[in-house]
Amino acid sequence: MKIRGALVAIVLAAMTQFAAADSEYVAAWGPAVGANVPMLDALDQEGNRQTLESLSGSGGLILVFNRSVDW
Repeated sequence: MKIRGALVAIVLAAMTQFAAADSEYVAAWGPAVGANVPMLDALDQEGNRQTLESLSGSGGLILVFNRSVDW
């Protein structure tokens, strides 16, 4: 049982190296956590102009930014 625990610890320690790789590049990619939403002004699939205000309804709006740099 001690060998299994040690093996799991080694694997987890090795995996953290991949998660922390090139952290300066990752930190500079995309908007920072807590940053203000950039202005949104674009045409939708029907050619109507949409803004952040026009998309926000009475229930609010969920806008997701994915900060992944490695697909």
